[in-house]
Amino acid sequence: MANARTELVGRVDELSDAVWVLAALASAVGDARLSDEHGALLAACGWAERDGGAWRLRADHAAVLGARRDPAAFPRRIAEQLRLAADTADGGTAPDRVDDAAFLADGRSSGAHMRVFLDALAEQVPGFAELLDHGSPRLLDVGTGIGAIAAAVVERAPGASAVGLDVDARALRLAEGYLTERGLRDRVETRLLDVADLSETGRYDLAWLPLSVLAPHATEAALPRIRAALRPGGRVIAATALPADPADPDENGEGGLDGGADVHAAVVRWRMARSGVTPWGPGTVRRRLQACGFADVRSVGAPSGTVTVLTARVPEPSTP
Repeated sequence: MANARTELVGRVDELSDAVWVLAALASAVGDARLSDEHGALLAACGWAERDGGAWRLRADHAAVLGARRDPAAFPRRIAEQLRLAADTADGGTAPDRVDDAAFLADGRSSGAHMRVFLDALAEQVPGFAELLDHGSPRLLDVGTGIGAIAAAVVERAPGASAVGLDVDARALRLAEGYLTERGLRDRVETRLLDVADLSETGRYDLAWLPLSVLAPHATEAALPRIRAALRPGGRVIAATALPADPADPDENGEGGLDGGADVHAAVVRWRMARSGVTPWGPGTVRRRLQACGFADVRSVGAPSGTVTVLTARVPEPSTP
């Protein structure tokens, strides 16, 4: 019993230290001169270095964390995750503290990820590059937010147009400004509409389905609506923040995940479940798409390193 107690207390202390190390890293971004204590802590992790007589974040790390349109995005994201974790530990439900600036920053980040996804899809999915480069695809953007996903598609495909759906009026207000700023307002239509209420049929060539913004019941309702809204041969692009589930034979593959990956996947699943969004891994997404009548379900992996992307096609009518 004594050994178990000592082991547990030591592990808790280790995790508590990790929380403070993460906070120290986030707060060092953009700070040219760190205090002796702050610098020494990050140096112990290999993240800080001496610059003359002062401490600073290592130059290569500072370049990575600050090389974005909004350098404050990383510290803000870490701070919000720590607040959410604190609310969870206290047994409460976190209030919505995301201001417009943070909402826009998250949207821009999603747009940047989508550009990477499109390149991967064009490389790995037959006919996708041709559709983007020479077609006139019409996109259904579910959970459009500020419209950054739709913007990424229409900027990549000169002939494309998009319809973005969202149930958040604030998101669509911000989308109006974002799309106008990028000169895309005439190519992207936004609607205050739940995808479960979508009644269009055979109108779209592509559909974007981000599981991280939809509750499980909303995703269940969305799948048949999306399939009906796509033309024959049209494709849905689904994204999940979850890696393969080691308990799922369809996702586990040969070797399974290592211990660190298991913990990360478990953390992400729990966070998604607490946030009320769809905690489906790639194997579950594959099965759900197939059950809904989609064909040619394939994964393009995690092109951006954090989100797994799958695509599936509405079957063409069989010829008599």
